[in-house]
Amino acid sequence: MTHFQFAVTRVAIGLLSSIWMPTAALWAETVLHVSPDGPLRSLADARNVIRQQRLQSPGETFRVVMEDGRYEIQEPITLDSRDSHVVYEAVAGASPVITAGRRITTRWNQGPNGVWSTQVPGDWHFEQLWINGRRAVRAREPDQFFHYLLRVDQQPEDQNGRFRQTLHVRPGETDGLAGLSAEEIRRVQFVASHKWDTTRRYLDRADPLAGRLVSSGREMKSWNPLTHNTGYHLENFLAALDEPGEWFLSPEGVLSYLPREGESMQHAEVIAPACEKILVIQGDPANARFVRDLEFRGITFQNSGWTSPPEGFEPSQAASPIEAAVQIDGAHGVAFRDCEVAHVGGYGIWFRQGCREGLVQRCLIHDLGAGGIRIGETAIAANESERTSHITVDNNIVYDGGHTFPCAVGIWIGQSGDNQVTHNEIADFYYTGISVGWRWGYAESLAKRNQIRMNHIHHLGQGYLSDMGGIYTLGPSEGTVLSGNVIHDIESWGYGGWGLYNDEGSSNILLENNLVYRTKSGGYHQHYGRDNRIRNNIFAFGREYQVRRSKVEDHRSFTFEQNVVLFESGDLFHGQWGDDKVTVQRNLYWNPNGQVDITPGDRSKTSVVADPRFADPQNDDFHFIDTTAAKRIGFQPFDWTKAGVYGDEEWRSLAKSLPMPSRDQPPTPPPLELHEDFESGKLPIKSRTSVDEKLGGVAVVDVDDAPSGKKVLRLTDTPGQRQRYYPMMVVSPHHVDGTTRCRFWVRMDDAAVFQHEWRDASQRYQTGPSLWFENGRLRTPTKELMKIPTGQWIQVDVTAKLGDNAGTWAVTVKGDGVPARTFNNLPIVTSTWKTLDWVGFVSQADVNSTVDIDDLEIICEAK
Repeated sequence: MTHFQFAVTRVAIGLLSSIWMPTAALWAETVLHVSPDGPLRSLADARNVIRQQRLQSPGETFRVVMEDGRYEIQEPITLDSRDSHVVYEAVAGASPVITAGRRITTRWNQGPNGVWSTQVPGDWHFEQLWINGRRAVRAREPDQFFHYLLRVDQQPEDQNGRFRQTLHVRPGETDGLAGLSAEEIRRVQFVASHKWDTTRRYLDRADPLAGRLVSSGREMKSWNPLTHNTGYHLENFLAALDEPGEWFLSPEGVLSYLPREGESMQHAEVIAPACEKILVIQGDPANARFVRDLEFRGITFQNSGWTSPPEGFEPSQAASPIEAAVQIDGAHGVAFRDCEVAHVGGYGIWFRQGCREGLVQRCLIHDLGAGGIRIGETAIAANESERTSHITVDNNIVYDGGHTFPCAVGIWIGQSGDNQVTHNEIADFYYTGISVGWRWGYAESLAKRNQIRMNHIHHLGQGYLSDMGGIYTLGPSEGTVLSGNVIHDIESWGYGGWGLYNDEGSSNILLENNLVYRTKSGGYHQHYGRDNRIRNNIFAFGREYQVRRSKVEDHRSFTFEQNVVLFESGDLFHGQWGDDKVTVQRNLYWNPNGQVDITPGDRSKTSVVADPRFADPQNDDFHFIDTTAAKRIGFQPFDWTKAGVYGDEEWRSLAKSLPMPSRDQPPTPPPLELHEDFESGKLPIKSRTSVDEKLGGVAVVDVDDAPSGKKVLRLTDTPGQRQRYYPMMVVSPHHVDGTTRCRFWVRMDDAAVFQHEWRDASQRYQTGPSLWFENGRLRTPTKELMKIPTGQWIQVDVTAKLGDNAGTWAVTVKGDGVPARTFNNLPIVTSTWKTLDWVGFVSQADVNSTVDIDDLEIICEAK
């Protein structure tokens, strides 16, 4: 046999396969027993025995039975075509765990501020840590949600396409970086959440006092750059370790941790990953050499890691470059039943290239650095044998993901067709629940005939990202069906917390019998697509609006019919409606709080405004107590309670008892606070200019006598401008209450006419404070204030209350040889002005003249 001594059971079996094993025949089966006590101590040991046995008996099949216990690995378990036709299963009642994690057993010592530390053995770097089975948080600031960027400047760094980004932040947000060495700064990670993406990079350098961070990477995408009010946090520096559950690992291997309440570091189980994958099934699909007919039953895979590469992680929708703890290529008939994948650094399971007839059923997949399950790839393989299709994902619980990559998806289907995603519980992610397709526009797509049915998808977004859906589709998808799904509690950061979302090019999809409720945006949205059909759905309680259509094209966008729409706030129809390229008919609409105007989107004269008579929709009961109104549109009631997992009570109860995230809202971006010395050579954030392209202009220039530094902003006027108020620079702060101060230094030549004015955003605009500098005098529109010198720097300091307290303002002027003078209780220009959306710096001369501005500050103080 082999040099191993082990118990072997040889039995004759009939049809070994189920639906996932179509090629099985009548074989003899050998049973191998694996135990932590040996002699076979691992799945890899059993694999090696099987390979050796098959040298003598090539057609033999095997069953590997695993005893209870913990099976540590130092490298991924790899299986190839030699390892086909094997069942790996737990002994009845056992829960074997294959872990890529190592226990940290060195002694912990308590230090200042309740922080405990220990020396990690060897040269061991990791970025995930679990304490008593719970993911710890790498030290970060802020501890929850994020700060907001002020501005990002970008310029090429080298000839290899790398760019340097200078991130301007509020200085107080980076206090923890003060005192760090240059080497320590380069180990700090900057993590940004912008629209649907996550960017994760190391810092190159930082100036905490000035509020400047510098990082390098790819050029920012024009459609989703880092910009003003992008949310960000910083992680991996010791000063950020200030919240229970946070940890930090120094380059010298000192691991520091601040315990959560009730944790004892003397008795805690502390685990960190030793490798990034647990199981790799690797066939050779390009040459049609497949791994065939493997099944895993009742086995737990856990504690794989993910380590940031030196270049970090560039933004990519759905975290598409991130791999999985269990990764499969070139395999037919691979099944996972009653397994668990947990505590991983990336995705859970990925049927990647050249896979068919795969199955994931009744598995628990949770605590994920990225998402849960992936099917297919982002590109279309030229070779048919390298394409993935016919994967079934049924009756699984997939939750608690996005810990490292918030942009990851619960279940993702790329360029892959004929898959079934059914009866899954998907919850607690920061982005989309199920994503289908990977084609922007109408070019070739393989994502056809996918069946997305009877899933329960909820508590997504959590205020971190935008542009998401409970179910999201992308590109042509003929034959794809989204049916019987229950979707609720979708909370985006900004725009786009939708229930059902047909994005760019989504076509020929049927969406029916879905229940969607409590979404931040609408229950349904189509960006653009062709011939989708949305029928017999219930959409309830969209907060901002109910149904959105973003783009009109020269073909049928979709048909929206036999739907029930119940709402209490926002518009019914939002976006582009009223043309003949969309069909809206036979729907039931109801708003218990007021009248319903259906004409923006529905002019069919076949729809009904009436109470649908749900049992208790406020408490999520959408059973009909009277179907009279629904029957008027031909609505067919469906049993939405069947969505989600099925089976024994224990499994269904687990899905119902998942701990859901709190409904804490992200911080509102603070009012624009501007401290601009122009030394970057850039215009201020949230600013724009109006100039005559051929005459004069607005530019940052070098001067010898700036109030600070070497650069100032210059408005250069000339005769013959197209508009008298050219050139002009405007800053848009959007301050709505409190007291705003705008302070700046200004220098004008003798011929200059300079206007400084505050306005709101209404039409026609309302004006607050207004100052004019002309002929050596300073005045308001109604009053002369004082003489001012030309040719020298003077400081102007304007303050005004906003909101309900608006009405008067004040200005203080001082300079070299100009004693400070303050003018209080100046009347605003328009009595109804309340908010500040427009701060203008305008050269009003019609001759050759210049106005220089430096050290511009705009600050909004609290009420």
